[in-house]
Amino acid sequence: MARQARIIHLGQVMAVSAKGLKNLNIFDKDELKQALLAWLRDSAKHYGLSIHAYVILPNELCFLATPLEHASLAKTMQSLCRRYTQLFNQIHLTKGTIWDGRFYSKPLATGQEILEHQKKIETSPKQEGVVSQLEDYLWSSYLTHIGQRPNYGLIDTLPFSKLGNTPFERQRNWELYLLNHSGNHSVPKE
Repeated sequence: MARQARIIHLGQVMAVSAKGLKNLNIFDKDELKQALLAWLRDSAKHYGLSIHAYVILPNELCFLATPLEHASLAKTMQSLCRRYTQLFNQIHLTKGTIWDGRFYSKPLATGQEILEHQKKIETSPKQEGVVSQLEDYLWSSYLTHIGQRPNYGLIDTLPFSKLGNTPFERQRNWELYLLNHSGNHSVPKE
């Protein structure tokens, strides 16, 4: 049976994730996470993919992105996953794939859906029990979006940019929102 074609709409924000094989902690070293982020940033820039938010969990990479060309997402993920697999296998003296199938992607239709997914991404280290405080986790865009870390090539989505008139106002409003809305509360409508 042929693979189902991905739905790609240029300029539409997409939720993307790639999981490692079951019971394999593919992001077990900080040096691997740093390499992954650098390659994600560089590949996305090269292939025309805007990255908005991300998180690296022990066995999963999740991010929000907007493709600027039809093949942007596929080429970025192909480059990223190949390079990361080679480095992981070299460091761990293993061979073969480390990924559990193809990456997942889903178009996000509304501003509220985009902000909800960004919230899910940036709060997942706490929700998954990786850390007890979001500020303690270095491998997500949360610290960038609250102004505690330099921007790592992220581009704000339009719904995020509507959270305030200045970067400082947006950062503070996002931090307050995440602190006050743990659970399934929705982001205020635009």
